[in-house]
Formats: sequence, C-alpha cells, structure tokens
Amino acid sequence: MKIYKIIQVVGIMIITVCVSISSSFVLAKSISFGDTLLESIRINKKALYPESIQYNPATKKFIVGSFRDGKIYEIDTNGDFEVLIDDTRISSALGIKIDTRLNRLLVVTADIGASLNAYDKGVKTLAALGIYDLTTGEALHFINLGELRPKGDHLANGVALDDKGNAYITDSFYPVIYKVDVKGKASVFLENKRFKMDGINLNGLVYHPNGYLIVAAKTEGVLFKVPLQTPNNFTEIKLNRKIIGLDGVTLVNKNSIVVVANRAANVNTDKAFLITSDGDWRAARVTEEYAFGNVYPTTSVVKNNKIYVLHSSLNQLVSADKEGKKRLTKKSTIQQIGKVIP
Repeated sequence: MKIYKIIQVVGIMIITVCVSISSSFVLAKSISFGDTLLESIRINKKALYPESIQYNPATKKFIVGSFRDGKIYEIDTNGDFEVLIDDTRISSALGIKIDTRLNRLLVVTADIGASLNAYDKGVKTLAALGIYDLTTGEALHFINLGELRPKGDHLANGVALDDKGNAYITDSFYPVIYKVDVKGKASVFLENKRFKMDGINLNGLVYHPNGYLIVAAKTEGVLFKVPLQTPNNFTEIKLNRKIIGLDGVTLVNKNSIVVVANRAANVNTDKAFLITSDGDWRAARVTEEYAFGNVYPTTSVVKNNKIYVLHSSLNQLVSADKEGKKRLTKKSTIQQIGKVIP
C-alpha cells in the first residue's frame, strides 16, 4: 500500500511537471515571416506618406501620421480613412505611440522641408511631442523638445513608452534621447557623442519590460540597450550582422523584435528582420528576414497576431523639389509580412 501511494504521489508530481512544461510551450510564441495568404491594405489617399503606424484595438483601426500634411488618420481594413488629429503645430508626423492605459496618443513632429506645414523657425529646428486624447483627438500637451538643446540641428523621430507612461524620444540629428513624463515635463534622458553620425542616426526604439530601451541607430546599423535607471551605462547589443538603414522597432515578445530597415549611407536594405535574443539583449541574432523591393518600408505593428509593415516610398517625398512634391500621387500600403503563432 505504501509503495502504491509513493508511486501515486510521484505520478502526480510527474504529471504536474509535464503540465507545467507543456503550458510554457503553449504560452511561448513563435514568429514566422511569409505565407501564401498575406493581407495587403492600400490606403485610399494620395500623397499621405505616413512614417509610423499603430493599431487601436478599441476601434479596430490602424492609426498613421502623415509626413506630408502633419495630420493623424485612422485607417480601416478597406483602406478608407478619417482624420483623428488636425493640429497645425504638427509639421511632419513621425513616430506615434498609443497609450491604451491612459487613453492617449503621442505624436513626434519635426520639419526637414517635406511638410505642407512648414515650421516658422526653419527646417531642422523643430523637435516636439504632441500628446492627445486617443478618443477625441483633443490636444493635452505640446512640448518643444528642441528648447532643451537650442543649438544644433534637430529631427525628433521615434517614441517609446515605459510601463509608467513616460515617453522617450530619439533625435536623429542631435545625439540625445529626450524624456517626457506623464505630466508633460521634458528632460534630457541621455546625451552621448557615441550617437553622433553624419545623416540620420538614432531612430526607432522600444521599451522592454525588463527595464530598458532597445534603440536603433540607422546610419551605423546597430542596436543599443539603454537601462532606464542608469542610461549612461548603455551598451551596444552584439548582433551577428550590421543592418544599415534601421528604422522602426517593434517588440513581439521578451526575446523577439521586428526591425524594419530602408536606406542609409548609400546602402539600400528595404527589408524587415526578426531578431531574437536568449540573454536579456546583451547579444542577439537575425533569425528571419522579409525583402520588399524598392518601397522604402519604415516600421511595423502587430494586430491580432499578424505582423504588418508600412511602406510609402517616403524617400521620394523627401528628395523631391518643391514643384515635384506638388505632383506626387503615391498611395501607401499596410502589408502583412508574417504572423505570431501562440
């Protein structure tokens, strides 16, 4: 009888362990690029030129910001659009970020001469963050980040949110990452000459729940890990390859990000990459890639376990002269490139 009970207890323990192991595999997610049934959504507005994209689960619509007119649009699955935010203080809309917890939308803005809303102090001088009510589009804060570093060129670009609602904004021309707290107070979070490069460098970034940022450097083609508590102790993540043209960064799970790369330093990449890490992002490796061709992809978003990338040939807008900009009619595309598998 005692032997039977021991066997029974051991059996229960083995079953419990097996269930635990099985559950961890179920909860773990894998990511795959490419499929035979990939969705493509053409936005039904000419010359929109969005740079960033988010997905609002409350409305079941994408949100994009226009590099050309500075407005923020909601996009449905048919590609039809509605204006969500029309704030003339926004020149070009760059990084955008939804804060579902506080029902906010954060919009980064700059002016490099491609917008219908020219900044009155001239190109490469604007670096600002607008914060809006996600439902109504009402302006809550508009913060001039460039005033923190009034000398030098500026291109406010990417934005990330930590779990407390603090925002972190990269400047692609000035070697700095700004911080804006939930009350709208701005400060310099990190400044270092290491980030200074010719052209656009610091770009997309994402908050990792272990308490740090993963930041992309476009021209250099590398990723940085920046601890929130000790930002000066940032390190370069050891990648198995450089990825020139890094732009948007999307966290899929704790060990996986999707990065989108377009062009920099005379290198045309035009791909999305799945990057994974087993060591808390001290090192990482490219595990999959998706090639687009000549469309200048910018960033990605996950909607209902599907991975989408935005592309609009934004480089054509930026490089066109004044008269050429008036003739642009390009439509933008939200393209599925893969899926997250539970």
